[in-house]
Amino acid sequence: QILNPFYVFQAFTLTLWLSQGYIEYSVAIIILSIISVGLTVYSLRQQSTKLHDLVEAHNKVQVTVCTKSEGCKELESCYLVPGDMFLLDGKKLALPCDAVLIDGSCIVNEGMLTGESIPVTKTPLPLVESPTPWKTHSMEDYRRHVLFCGTEVVQTKPTGRGPARAVVLQTGFNTAKGDLVRSILYPKPVNFKLYRDAFKFIVGLSVIGVFGLIYTVCVFTSHEKPVVDVVAMALLLLTVAVPPAIPAALTTGTVYAQRRLKKKKIFCISPQRINICGQINLVCFDKTGTLTEDGLDLWGVIPSEGSRFQKIHKFPSSTPLPWGPVCGAMASCHSLVVLDKKIQGDPLDLKMFDSTHWVM
Repeated sequence: QILNPFYVFQAFTLTLWLSQGYIEYSVAIIILSIISVGLTVYSLRQQSTKLHDLVEAHNKVQVTVCTKSEGCKELESCYLVPGDMFLLDGKKLALPCDAVLIDGSCIVNEGMLTGESIPVTKTPLPLVESPTPWKTHSMEDYRRHVLFCGTEVVQTKPTGRGPARAVVLQTGFNTAKGDLVRSILYPKPVNFKLYRDAFKFIVGLSVIGVFGLIYTVCVFTSHEKPVVDVVAMALLLLTVAVPPAIPAALTTGTVYAQRRLKKKKIFCISPQRINICGQINLVCFDKTGTLTEDGLDLWGVIPSEGSRFQKIHKFPSSTPLPWGPVCGAMASCHSLVVLDKKIQGDPLDLKMFDSTHWVM
């Protein structure tokens, strides 16, 4: 923060002013700068610590690791390395790493990564003799066999050979969750027009200052003033062109804006972007599902027979849907699973199944 070009120039200016006895204003700017830099660093540090604690939580999970020499033993997940084999013993588990399922199948909630509320079924990696790497070999299909870090295993189904097993693929920042965290911690630099314009403005002021410097040197030299006075006055004119209070004022404004946002539960780890947010006049969202309430309601079903639509069967209704191809399809064509005596799956499938009043 202190090595910002603005602050370096400010340090040079204030040193010069203090040497010329321009003390009160210089001290005021020094105090303002120290406070603004301190507040910025403090709030950035606070938010980085919060983010770190949030990410660190999955490193404290206990997993059962199997090795040839020592058999199965309990281990804290921060000691896992790629190649380790661990057991999925049926308990709910927040995955601490990216792993590939090699035995058994399981149901995983990937909402944390994808935002989808539907549990996903994972199948073991098939035993295929192929010289090509398995990721290339199975293309996008390989995601069906990979358990991603940060997602939650809600149910496992072992095979006859023993409990479900998985092999660690990636840990830390190399995982899917790590990639997400890294993009938050180190956002891509954005080349804002405001910063380019601000830089041009400063360069423009500096050019005016340089003209002043040349003029001062010429005038003072023609009057045969001492070299010390010539240098001091020339540099003073250069520093007067660029106001040294700019960085402190900008930083203080940003910190104040950050505090106001924080009260509304909006957190920002790249404070300089706050200046740009004031320019926004249009916000686009990708879909309404994330903004509106969860769940769907079934209005009705229109069966068709002999290329014609039949009568509408509205829901909820006192008479059950009569047995036929429509009722059969609604009761059986779905990917629902029973977890903890509760049916879970795609909200649309769930609503359609509930409306048939069938039992799973």
